[in-house]
Amino acid sequence: MSDDRHVPVNSILPIGRCCGTALDVVAGELSRIAADLAIVGICSRTPASAELAAAVEGLDHAMHGAIARLRADGIFAGKWGETLFLSSPPAPIKAKGVLLLGLGPTGRSVASHTRRALRSAANQAVRLSGGHAAFAPARLVTGGTRFEAAASTRAILRGIIDVLNAQPGRLERWSFVAPPAEAAVLADEFRMAFALVWEQ
Repeated sequence: MSDDRHVPVNSILPIGRCCGTALDVVAGELSRIAADLAIVGICSRTPASAELAAAVEGLDHAMHGAIARLRADGIFAGKWGETLFLSSPPAPIKAKGVLLLGLGPTGRSVASHTRRALRSAANQAVRLSGGHAAFAPARLVTGGTRFEAAASTRAILRGIIDVLNAQPGRLERWSFVAPPAEAAVLADEFRMAFALVWEQ
């Protein structure tokens, strides 16, 4: 998911507003986003020692391999909607807290499951931060089909909007984090999905 519209790091590409919450895409790396809560999506796979995706590797490295150890020890398996909150992450992570979000088996993006998982993450974001939540989906190298956030943009947004509708004004901002080479395309996809799922 990339084209020739490579945007500068830290560029903010607006998607829209919903129930008092600004939705956008930020170009960069999750560990370097100054959010109240950094949410990273992790797919499940056997063995748990499977290589972590690029979206997670930087965060895992900054946390001295904590995410990989949690998976290897079976503490966090990445099942649909599973969450694990990690407080006070070490520098250079700029977020105040990190939330691991399970996205189920790699390559199996089921809309209803995706919606429930993002609903769970958004509820946690409201409860834990109330300010700015930044979310980056993950991919695991499996030799087969990979989980693609773009394939589930409507389900992702519906899960978040479910919570924003129920608790309006409780979250200031939600950002989707993507590499600079992919951010513009992702922003376009989320804008199209947002126009379809959000009735203003």
